Parts: sequence; structure tokens; C-alpha cells
Amino acid sequence: METKEKQNKIEEVILIALKTDCTGCSTCADFKADNLTHAIARLNGVTKVKVDEITGKTTIEYDTQKIILSKITERFEKLGYKVELVSREEIR
Repeated sequence: METKEKQNKIEEVILIALKTDCTGCSTCADFKADNLTHAIARLNGVTKVKVDEITGKTTIEYDTQKIILSKITERFEKLGYKVELVSREEIR
């Protein structure tokens, strides 16, 4: 009986994160981007996070063996963001 090595599968998702209780003015845009970046990057399995502070477009790379997408979007929601999936693809 052969044993298969677990292959780490890295996916990239692009999400739009909109603050549900904010008008979207530029005053807090930098803070929101930093807050999101740190909160998502701390999740086990997330390897890369890039947040566009103006549009809310968030690009995330993560190891599917360590975390699932719903756990990532759940973190956004706990921070008060509505999340819309733009794209999802396996990159490695």
C-alpha cells in the first residue's frame, strides 16, 4: 500500500471587502487596510495578504491544507466587513 505525501495546495482569492458601518471615506481607508491585513495575515495557513485601501480589493494566498476559505471570510465578517468573492484559483 502506497502512502501519498500531502501536497500543499495554494489558492489565491480576490475579495472585495466593504465595511458595513462606514461610508467609505478616505479618512480611515489606510487604517482599514492595515487592520484587515494584520487580522487576515494572522490566520494559520494564510501566506500573503494585499489590501487596496481605496477599493477594498483584497488578494489572499492560503494553504488549503491548513485553512478553508469560509474561515477567512468569517474573519472579515467578525471585523464588520461584507465580503464579495471576485475570483478564486489554484496557483500551486
